[in-house]
This record gives sequence, structure tokens and C-alpha cells, in this order.
Amino acid sequence: MVVGAATRDNPWQPYPMLEPHPTLRLGYPAAGILPQLLFGIPAKWLGVPLLGLFGYELALSIAVFSPAIWAARGTQGLERVVVFVALGAAAIPAWATIDRGNSVGFVVPIALTFLVALRRQRWGCVTVMIILASLVKPQFAVLVIALFTARQWRMGGFGVAGIAIANFAAYLLWPRHFPATITQSIHNLFGTSGLYLTDLRNVSFGRAILLAPDYFKLLQTGQLPDSFLAGPRALIGYGILAVIVACMLGLGRRIAPVMSGIVLLATATLFPPLALFYYLVFVLPVAALIVRDPNGPPGAGIFDNPEALGGRRRKAGIWVSLATALAIAQIALPGPIMNIAIPGQTVTRGVVGTTVFITPFLWLVACAIIIVSYARRPASVLGHDQEPAMPDVDSWAGSGSPGSSGR
Repeated sequence: MVVGAATRDNPWQPYPMLEPHPTLRLGYPAAGILPQLLFGIPAKWLGVPLLGLFGYELALSIAVFSPAIWAARGTQGLERVVVFVALGAAAIPAWATIDRGNSVGFVVPIALTFLVALRRQRWGCVTVMIILASLVKPQFAVLVIALFTARQWRMGGFGVAGIAIANFAAYLLWPRHFPATITQSIHNLFGTSGLYLTDLRNVSFGRAILLAPDYFKLLQTGQLPDSFLAGPRALIGYGILAVIVACMLGLGRRIAPVMSGIVLLATATLFPPLALFYYLVFVLPVAALIVRDPNGPPGAGIFDNPEALGGRRRKAGIWVSLATALAIAQIALPGPIMNIAIPGQTVTRGVVGTTVFITPFLWLVACAIIIVSYARRPASVLGHDQEPAMPDVDSWAGSGSPGSSGR
């Protein structure tokens, strides 16, 4: 559908669908449909649409499994198999993204590189990754706050300019109706943003905060209309975003760059009113760093190395690990099976409820604990002109496993 709509002169005009579905109004900005076009247009020119679909799914699969491959390389022996299976082959968000074919999967290797670059304080690489992430999904422009938090004002300015120029330039690929296409895409985005906000597959911060009133409304009326608390539901996430951004900027160099990156990555993913379950794929890069510290010895993650975090952060490590684990391994809950209609068919499928609904709660708590931890006890970070020091791996090996002291 996206490729079919995007190959017209104006992708944001109504696109006819098969009965009984209404016409499609593309709710993506120009940059957001580039990944599909990259595979769809060559396949259309060759007259082999399935080739484009196969290539797209193959590239998407490689992207979502990249954290598992990277993390497994940092382990030894049979641990590599365990890490790859846990972070890749058995990771529900990875398969959900592949199944839906959503381009958010392409953010995964970008986010992994972003976090690794923050750990190593490679600000140029951080800036490039932020621009690339915003091209795939514009909401990830929020990640530029990580540069301002680290007081990298110049690179932060480059990041803001790069985001604006790249997203604006994408509209020039459809020049015939430019610049009206910009306002049309914004209109379509807000016109479709009210759908599925009350769906249990929505894992946004707003859905999590209003889960209790939603449940009581469902018990009273037997159904939950999309209009129920529609105003607060659309604004809660933006309020949380504003609070977290203010906290990050207030903390500044008090917070370790990699931890600010984790907080902002979770916030950028979950603050929109609608964040469907496959957006939880963002936890895979975080899980990779929990398993493997880019600057540490084999078998050590960032929470095993106090130097990575500016001091030992036990509570932050527990909550981030718990939120990550339950996002990857979603546990089925006892209860009635819900019958969900399959689009385009007259049959339904049974769906079992899982623990996915508590994931945004856990990430909200994890972000709060990280902020409070660094507000109470700041990290000792490098000066502006200093180069990040690489750890002495031999001394780590001689003193035992990282994190073993002080326990």
C-alpha cells in the first residue's frame, strides 16, 4: 500500500482500497516512506513486486537481528548461542516488526550505533545517527537532546540543522505538488492519529497512564470508544516528553551520556499517543549494551562497569534490565481469549493477553529512577576537550570480574 501510494505524483492524496475498506490517507512524512520506496521502486521497474517485498523483509530481518549479532560477539563459548537466541531468535519485538513489515526495524542498528557512540563519546557519529533515525521515523529527532545534555552545543546545532534539512529535502522527491505536500502530510498524520489509541496493542505512555480508567469504563459499558478521554490521551505523552527533556537538560554532564541516550530512546519511542507493540523493538539495542559494554572486557555489560555509568547504579540497572526483559519476553496471562478481526477477511483470530501492557509503566519508572539517581549522585564525566579513555582490559582480568568489588 505504501509503495503504491508513494509512486504517484502526490502520495498524500486519498488512495483507493479494496472493499469494504475506506480510502487510505498516507500518514507518513516524506522521509518516513523512503525505506519502502528504496525496495519497491526497483522491483516495480523490473516487473517483479515480490522481489521488492523479499528484499525489504530480508533487510528488515538483518536490521532487527543486528543487536543480537553484535552482543553475541562480545561473549565467549556457548554464551554466544544464548545471547543470540535471547536477543534475536526468541525476541518477540523482532518477529513482530518483521511480521508487520514496519520500517521502525531499520532504526534498530541506528540506535545501537547511537548508544555505542555515546558510550565512546564519538559525537560526530552520534550526530549522524540521530539524523538517520529521524529520517526513518521523525519522532526520533528527540535524540538530539542527548547532544545538548552532554553540552555538545556545536554538534547539537549540526544535528538540528541536519534533521530539518533532511526531512524537508525528502519532500522534493515529489516536486509537482510541492510545497502543498507538506501541509497535506501533516493533515493526514493528525487525521489518523486518533485511531487505535485505546487498543491494548498500544504501548504508549498515554495508554499506560490511562489504563485504570479505561478498564473501569470497559467494565461499565462493555466497550471502550476511541473518543473516551481522547484529549488527555493525546497530550499525556507530550507532557512526559517535556518533563524528561527538561530533566535531561537540567542534569547536563551530571548524567553519563549512554544513560541519557537510553532514557531518550525510550522516551522518543513511547511518547507519541500511538506506539504499537512492534515499536518495542527499540529495547534490542538497550539489551545489547546490557550484555556487552563496548569499552569493556568480554562478558561484561555497561551495568557491570561503574566507569561506564559514572559510579555504581544498582537500582537503575535492575529497572532497565527488567523493563527490557519483559519487553523481549512477553508472558501470556490467564484470561479469556479475545477474538480479533483479520483485515480483509471475514474470519477472526484468537489472541491471548500478555504482559506487554505493563512495559510502558516499567520504562517510565526506569527513566524516573535514572534521572533521580544522577540528580542525587552525579557522574564524573570527561571534560569538553578530553578524549575518552579506553579501559585497561588486562587490569580488569587481573582483578576478577567487573563489578565484583563492593558486593
